[in-house]
Amino acid sequence: MCILKVYSDNCSFKMFAETTDVPVYSVFDKGEYLNKKKTRKSDSNSISFDVSDKEWDKFAGQVIDTITFLNQHYSSLEELLSSHDIKDAYLDFPLYSRLNDEIVNQNDLLPRELISLAGKLELGIEMSVYAVDAFE
Repeated sequence: MCILKVYSDNCSFKMFAETTDVPVYSVFDKGEYLNKKKTRKSDSNSISFDVSDKEWDKFAGQVIDTITFLNQHYSSLEELLSSHDIKDAYLDFPLYSRLNDEIVNQNDLLPRELISLAGKLELGIEMSVYAVDAFE
């Protein structure tokens, strides 16, 4: 379930979200509530995109989907990132940890093609690692 997250302190992404063919996951203006219970407000303008629907234990599939997504939407993303005052933009890969009593090291390769595409768009890459039982 890789998500592309983009933030700005002073530029709304609402108009872009309404007109783009890039699959928008969420869009918020600074000060808007982030949830229905109205307990958290957004501290910046943000837009997030659905990049991959692969599960957290399918990292290789997330990477393949992300390369496809970046190639397919490159020009739209390039336009967004160059036309707005961007504070931060990065791909967020959620992963389940494979560490246990028998496995003491977890390696997950980011291939050159992904690094190159992300670099050209000046995107960071975050790998959020969760314990397998974190949400039980």
